Amino acid sequence: MQRLFFRRTFCYLFGISVFICVTPRASAQKSIAVRTIALPKPFDHAEIKHLMLDGDGFLWFVTNQGIWRFDGTDVQPVDIHNAVLPQNSVPDGIYRYHNFLFFSLRDVPTDTYQVLCYNIGNKNLKQYKMPGRPINYMTGKGGSLQFMTSDGSRWMFTDEDGLKQTDKYFTYKGWVKGDGMEYYTIDANGNTYLFSHKKAGLVKKDSIIWSLPAAPLQKLAFVKQAYCDSKYVFANCGNGLVVYDKNSLQIVYERLDETYGLSLPGKDGELPVFKIINDLRIQDMCKKTGTNQTLVGTDKGLLEISPSDEGPGETDQQQLIVDFFKDKSIRSIYRSSNKKLYVGTYQGHFVCDGNTFKRINGNIAYTVQPVNQNMLLAGMEGGTGFYLLNTRTDEWHLNPNPLRTTGTTKIIPYNNGFLTGSSGYIYYLTALLNGDYKISPWLSDANLGLIKDLKFINGDLWIASLRGLFKVDKSGNEKKIYPAGRTLGCYAILKANDGLWIGTNGEGLVKIDAAGKVTRQIHFNDGLAGEYVYSLFQLNNLVIAGTSGGVNIFDQSSGMQPLAIPDLPSSDGNLYQEINHSAVFDDTAKHKIIFGGTQGLTFLDKDYLRSAAGKPNDRVNLSYIKKGYNTSQPPATDIFVSNQGVIEILPGNTFTGLKFSGPFNQKYILFRIKELGSAWQQRKLSEEVSLFAIPPGKYTLQVRFPSVTDQRFWLIKTIVAVPRFYQTWFFKVIMAFFIGIGIYIAWLWRARQIRKQHLLRTTIASDLHDEIGSALTRISLSSELMNIKKQMDTKIVERISTDSKSAIASISDIIWSVDARNDNKDDLILRMKAHASNMLEGLATINFEVHGLENVVNLPQLVRQNIYLIFKEAINNIAKHNVNPQVWIILNNQLTGMTVTLKNTIEQRQKAAFIGQGLKNMEMRAKRMKASLDVVNEDGIFSITIKMKRW
Repeated sequence: MQRLFFRRTFCYLFGISVFICVTPRASAQKSIAVRTIALPKPFDHAEIKHLMLDGDGFLWFVTNQGIWRFDGTDVQPVDIHNAVLPQNSVPDGIYRYHNFLFFSLRDVPTDTYQVLCYNIGNKNLKQYKMPGRPINYMTGKGGSLQFMTSDGSRWMFTDEDGLKQTDKYFTYKGWVKGDGMEYYTIDANGNTYLFSHKKAGLVKKDSIIWSLPAAPLQKLAFVKQAYCDSKYVFANCGNGLVVYDKNSLQIVYERLDETYGLSLPGKDGELPVFKIINDLRIQDMCKKTGTNQTLVGTDKGLLEISPSDEGPGETDQQQLIVDFFKDKSIRSIYRSSNKKLYVGTYQGHFVCDGNTFKRINGNIAYTVQPVNQNMLLAGMEGGTGFYLLNTRTDEWHLNPNPLRTTGTTKIIPYNNGFLTGSSGYIYYLTALLNGDYKISPWLSDANLGLIKDLKFINGDLWIASLRGLFKVDKSGNEKKIYPAGRTLGCYAILKANDGLWIGTNGEGLVKIDAAGKVTRQIHFNDGLAGEYVYSLFQLNNLVIAGTSGGVNIFDQSSGMQPLAIPDLPSSDGNLYQEINHSAVFDDTAKHKIIFGGTQGLTFLDKDYLRSAAGKPNDRVNLSYIKKGYNTSQPPATDIFVSNQGVIEILPGNTFTGLKFSGPFNQKYILFRIKELGSAWQQRKLSEEVSLFAIPPGKYTLQVRFPSVTDQRFWLIKTIVAVPRFYQTWFFKVIMAFFIGIGIYIAWLWRARQIRKQHLLRTTIASDLHDEIGSALTRISLSSELMNIKKQMDTKIVERISTDSKSAIASISDIIWSVDARNDNKDDLILRMKAHASNMLEGLATINFEVHGLENVVNLPQLVRQNIYLIFKEAINNIAKHNVNPQVWIILNNQLTGMTVTLKNTIEQRQKAAFIGQGLKNMEMRAKRMKASLDVVNEDGIFSITIKMKRW
């Protein structure tokens, strides 16, 4: 009991000393800047239960509607096409490690847990049953994936070995059975800290040392996040923050609140920053590697938080300022060394000391310039020109102006005084002994018009006026530089490395060289909010333009690409109001740039703008590939492509869309396909690059951000457009082979045709010689015989007549046989019948039969001719050598082939009927049509049969 008393007394005194020592330090901590990340609808107000930002910049998150991935501009569903994990699942955790996705799942009815490991490369899913709830996936020092389960087990995963259990803390001395583990963290030295709902523990070699319990258990919510620095261990709960000393595990700071809060690490060894977020419930957080920014998933969308230089209450003070000047048209802005803010408006000149506002006078302070630490020179729109304002007392008085009423639009330091711009005049102000200023004309030219800006650049004075841009050189010579031959209102001048940027009246942002030649113009279509550019400000490589449509930020390192700036919180004012001329101020004390417009003030965080600028090592990632086919189905989207080295376009892909991603500050990409052209094409980062009808082949795709010129940081992918079969070299070789074969076959066919023509001519010549030659010879001999006798011989005349008729008939047969119009079986059959009838009528009985030729229309000329001439020869022999025979003529076209048979009866064996030149001619003609000729003489029947293929 005595030992317990001393222990409690020590803890009480220690807590008091910590409260006394720590509370002032805690109150001196800086604030947290909170920005809303505008996810595409409907995710802009979705409840984000879990989230994880991977090394490629992809945000994987879980909502009540399923699993999703955000690439900076577009949200895509995460669907692994497995029934174990449908896309609309709501896992308890998500983490990407190398080429694997891990999901924590809880089965509510059985209160059991499992981890799913999805291999993005081979699309394989593994399931691991877990003994408790998986907690805090992280990549350890050795590069392996680590996590714990609520039962006290520690797990490790590598690409080579898979998932293994490495430690069993529930077996260590000091483990409290039944407490369960809610979270864990590992410090820079490798020490492991465990968190139960009651307390924190430090893992030693084989034991666990625990702290005393934190706040009353009924108040303390679930531990959602923990981290360490060199002195402290921090545990974020759903409703507060508990800080432990790393060595003693004593609680050094507690903050519990029924509202929901955020905390961020402070400097090493200092207590963290804590901020209440009204009407939001914090669900999950993840650090953006390499930055001081953290992403926060809430029940109403996504936040980005980061440390802020604003002290406690500064955001509220700035909100008061924004609200006070809302709907007031601002002309000038200045913050004095004593932190007071002076704002000139059309309602008068106001000062704010942080808590109260005071109207100093009713003048319109169009432009202001500090004279010294406590005095401000104000140029008025109208009035007597100037007045002096004491920033300690806020007292003011008009500066005497004996010349005339002077409207002042610009004041710049010059020698020991100031140059001021007016309408057609530049005045030189020099100090008098009484503190006022003597006003003397320095330049008078009515052609200048109303002067809007003055800048000394390389010793020359550049003048922007409503009539153009002028220059006064070192010798005092004035010359109009831009535009030549016309009038154009110029409001602001900004020096660039190779020229000047000019804010114009209706023609956007114009860049000129020293001679006035336009080298670049930026208009509304290039991202400029308004064509009227009233103010210009430079922050490092950023050009900030106040326009008629709001504030624009352009990155000179990326070729003047506009930066994507999220909507400002209400305490920073309106980013889209019309900005007034001269109403811009560099608030170095607050690290802000303040613009004034027709609707009040706009505050821009300089540190955030610097971080938003394009980096020379920003990398482009391939977010997804869409592939469309010639179907009614929408294109298929594959989000697991960032690690693919080759983009394959298969035959049938009528459309391929490539979507890229990168840092939030980048808005445009440049891309080219080297084999199709060397020129870079520009696209918005939010747009897809569409590929249509790329010829088959291998291509190199190069993608980069405009600010990145080092090829090491470009995205380079190989595109392989797979050819269709008929586009391959194999097909072309085969086609060339077959074309060659076709040409060869055509040549052979042509050669055969030529041979056929030669054969036909030879045949005709042979037939003419055989059929006609002998008849003409006989006619000639008969004629010679009559000539010798010198008298008419009736027998010789009859012989000549007979031979002439025979010659005519032979010529008719030859003409018929070669006439293509007779290439049909009907003409052949009719001619055969006609010849048989003419030769055998009254001499023989004829039987003519035709079988199987009903479907045959045409017969080749060679077949028709030779069948007929063989038939004719046979009929002639029958008529010559037989007396009253029976004659059978049979044409039979069957499956086995076609036969032409001529049979006749004979009374005795007649050698003349089947020997001699006639049969030889028949055999020759049968061979011509690739047929066989059979001659049979037996049993009183003489037959000739022609056998050929079926027709």
